[in-house]
Amino acid sequence: MAPTDIDGFARWGTDTPSVPVLLSVPHAGRDYPSGLFDALRLPPAVLMRLEDRYTDMLTRRCVELGYPVIMAHRARAWIDLNRDEQDIDAEMVQGALRSDYPAPGVKQRGGLGLIPRRLSGEGELWKRQFTLSEVEHRILSFHRPYHAAVADVLEKMRRRFGVAILLDLHSMPPIRGGSSLPVPQFVIGDRFGKSAASQYAELLMARLRAQGFNAALNYPYAGAYILRRHARPRANIHAIQLEVDRSLYLDSDLRYPSVGFDRINAMISNLVSALVDEALGSATLIAAE
Repeated sequence: MAPTDIDGFARWGTDTPSVPVLLSVPHAGRDYPSGLFDALRLPPAVLMRLEDRYTDMLTRRCVELGYPVIMAHRARAWIDLNRDEQDIDAEMVQGALRSDYPAPGVKQRGGLGLIPRRLSGEGELWKRQFTLSEVEHRILSFHRPYHAAVADVLEKMRRRFGVAILLDLHSMPPIRGGSSLPVPQFVIGDRFGKSAASQYAELLMARLRAQGFNAALNYPYAGAYILRRHARPRANIHAIQLEVDRSLYLDSDLRYPSVGFDRINAMISNLVSALVDEALGSATLIAAE
């Protein structure tokens, strides 16, 4: 299936969705626009730490099956699709006033706002401030169109099937053990039940555990802006975040796909299939009522 390409991202199967589940991949982009490296204070390889490394490739089976997929090619270092447009660090923008923006949240204070500012262990990323027009260009040309496309597909699904689910795919570094509980290899996030009906997270947890994986719910990742932006459970539009341990599908250096890639690729498509069946069943019950 050929993708529909838009500046910075691509879509498959979204014009007339065949199922009520949309798989989105916002952080795997490896396209670094010209000029970005000129502003970089650190070696370009450092920016790899911001990537959900090769998570985009985990959608291959879903694309083959004709499931709707939307995927960012533009790198997260350019602008973070999982942050609000207003989540701007004023100190990064020439002439900006802190009072012009909401109080910084935890992520921004840690250097990971709308435009990432610093990385733990590396320090500041950029050697200069950005102009307000530069930031606005990134928002208007990429951030806003991506979210408009997601919202459009979800509404198409809701109108056609009576229900829509956004499965937002991310990857995480291996979580270090520090308690008696098993270290999670997958983390399901539904913002503690705020972004989706509980049946969907419970279904994903059960499927993962049945395949022998350790799965956790909402800890340490409950979901951020994408879930807040697009979830409307009362309107039967649900949003769930799925974090995958990179060591399951990348090599020991967490840089390139490994022998585990095919299994995780198949697992992702199986999870989407399970959500499709559950969503269609739920929609049928609602219609019957």
